[in-house]
Amino acid sequence: MLIAVGPSAAEEITVYRCQDDKGRVTLQDEPCPAGQTESTRSMVRPQDPPPRPAPTTVAAEPPVAPEPAPQAEWTPYPPPPLFQCTDYDGEVRYSEDYDPNTRCVPLSVLGYDVRGAPQAAASCRWVQESCLRLDDASACEQFIARLKQARSDALHAFSDTAAYRKSEVQRLERIVNDSCR
Repeated sequence: MLIAVGPSAAEEITVYRCQDDKGRVTLQDEPCPAGQTESTRSMVRPQDPPPRPAPTTVAAEPPVAPEPAPQAEWTPYPPPPLFQCTDYDGEVRYSEDYDPNTRCVPLSVLGYDVRGAPQAAASCRWVQESCLRLDDASACEQFIARLKQARSDALHAFSDTAAYRKSEVQRLERIVNDSCR
């Protein structure tokens, strides 16, 4: 069986609500002055909470410096294949496609004496350029040189080729940035 126990007189306080003739209200712990309307309320005296326990101090370990995050190394993509093709005269050209440029060269150009030979025999000889794939470093050198030339071409392009020239610069910039840094 539970018995409700009310607050003791020491725990109770009386609050006086006073209102003067101008309607101003004040709350106080003493009776109102003469000439003011008074009303009272009984309240339980507020109590401070019990003090908090003192924090226990533990010997702090020296802070450990965080291990630096591993730096992700930039690994370039290999550049697209680039071929160095050399023709029978020693002229060098570069191509992104394997294209040995097979063609029929007149025999007289190749140094054959075709005077007096029948026309069919003197016509031509099929020749092919020698094309070798460049290693990545050499390909990057050529792509950088191509980018420089493409920028110049785009700067001096006529309006009918300007869009193509600009797209070629962007394509070569992507290759150089992704593969040749």
